[in-house]
Amino acid sequence: MEFTRRFNEKDLPDVKSLRSDAKKVVDNMRLGQTLFMKKHNVKSEGEYKKHCMAHGQTMKHSHIGWNSWESTAEGFRRIYEALTSTGSSIDRFGVTLDWVMGVPRELRENITVGTGIVFETEEEWRAVGQVVPVQPHFGDHMIGSLNSFENARLALAAGVTSIGNVSQYYSYEYPGIERELERTAEMVRALMLMGMYSEVGTIVHSNLDDGFGSQFHDLANLVGWAILERYIAEDLSGARISHCFGNLFSDPILRIIFNRAMGKINKYNTPGTMIYGNTIDFGMDFARNAGALGSFSLADAIGQYKYPSGHAVTPIPVSEAARIPSVEEIIEANRTVDIMIEKAPMYAKFINWDMVEAESEILVTCGIIFFERTLNALDDMHVDISHPGELLAMLKCIKPEQLEIAFGVGRSVRTAMRGRVPVRPTNIIKTITDKKDNLVKHMEGVENKALEGIRVIVGSTDVHEFGKEICKAIILEAGGTVFDLGSTVSTEELVDAIHETKAKVVLMSTFNGIALTYAKEVMETFRKNDINAKLIMGGLINETQDGSDLPVDVSEEVAALGVNCSNQAECLVDYILDATRSYSVRRPAAVAE
Repeated sequence: MEFTRRFNEKDLPDVKSLRSDAKKVVDNMRLGQTLFMKKHNVKSEGEYKKHCMAHGQTMKHSHIGWNSWESTAEGFRRIYEALTSTGSSIDRFGVTLDWVMGVPRELRENITVGTGIVFETEEEWRAVGQVVPVQPHFGDHMIGSLNSFENARLALAAGVTSIGNVSQYYSYEYPGIERELERTAEMVRALMLMGMYSEVGTIVHSNLDDGFGSQFHDLANLVGWAILERYIAEDLSGARISHCFGNLFSDPILRIIFNRAMGKINKYNTPGTMIYGNTIDFGMDFARNAGALGSFSLADAIGQYKYPSGHAVTPIPVSEAARIPSVEEIIEANRTVDIMIEKAPMYAKFINWDMVEAESEILVTCGIIFFERTLNALDDMHVDISHPGELLAMLKCIKPEQLEIAFGVGRSVRTAMRGRVPVRPTNIIKTITDKKDNLVKHMEGVENKALEGIRVIVGSTDVHEFGKEICKAIILEAGGTVFDLGSTVSTEELVDAIHETKAKVVLMSTFNGIALTYAKEVMETFRKNDINAKLIMGGLINETQDGSDLPVDVSEEVAALGVNCSNQAECLVDYILDATRSYSVRRPAAVAE
């Protein structure tokens, strides 16, 4: 087993000191109160969720992705007023903070601003819950970031009581900033801070599909991973954690089964934050996206009707895969989900709940085995399994692939992916295989292994790796050699990998609205380091321009830099072949400022 340690975990502060740091903040702060809390006379969103669970009420969650506070606040008002005026409702808004918020203020000048919100003052934090009586939720770049503790403090002071995103500790990086020991300690302090308000109903949020969870091939091992996160957050830090999922779950019945499994490992009956929408079935066909919205939201509503867990259903606008949705599209998605919630009881009585129970029990039983194997092995490696920070650090440096190979519960088969046949494969593994197979049918150069002997570096600019995985599978199928750098790949990592592998083609997937900036940085880095390689980019080739709130397509600008961004997966083999034929005569041009 290989370890990519970024610091010595034994150098972390001891648990007593970390808890003392959190206690000092609690002694000098007061939990804020939002308009939502005032309206419903509750001390936290968790308290409200328990009321909903007891009375059969299904909540709704909408994610907001505009990059200015002014447009976000206006969006809050318009969405709330439009829905309430028609007899509909919205319970919670997910607010997207920019990734610069994930680092201390003094380091932010080192990071390119993305498409999220940047708060400059405590007053701006507090304002988020004072626009309309809809409860805010902070997920991105909060707990799990280098600024975990301070961000959690500011959010609690603003009355935000469900805070994430634990999973991002493992998968979100801040290029150019290497303070992993401090980041780990900050996260533990934040967990302990949340734990000191757990009786009020604070909830630590972890979206399994946003972190290492998305990299597991076996759902049983994913359940085991969720148990590991519970052990760290609850048993060791005193907090209460909720697991979100859904982004990568396209099978509607599996969503119900997995939600039931999450309920069975939830020993404190902590209410869930939300079940996110199935975004892997979303593409540029909005009519098809509408069908996917109905499919997953109906399943989630049925699951909440039968097994109320407090998770809100998330209406994903049909435009999600193409751009940041507008106010009107968010409203439309909410109205669509209203009818799914209304009709859910009619479907529920005809579902084979005995089968749901049996399937969820298999996942939980096998998940416990994975958890115990992993924890026992870490103990044997002399990791202090009573220290949350040591566990976080070691799990991050081992990574899911090695965990699944070494401790997975699937049957051992030499020819299987990762050497094991999954007890129950994840939807993403099945979907990647199906999409790859469908593309390969119509591609030339695959059967005759046209890429044999060609080395390709792949990676993504952010945590979204779905497109990268499909392209990786196609390259391997066509005989190519792949060097996968994972997610949030910096330009420095690309340079190191090119020197090490001698690859002449780099394929990067991007989703988070920094396509042009990233392409410029890469091409300029190639020029400065005299690197003669071809860059191919795919995904959402967009970025905010001229102070706009919404990202716009920047394909032409990126292509003008000498980057292939044609974005047609079915032509990938040809793109790579063209790149290898031309790299020796094409040099990256200097990038205009």
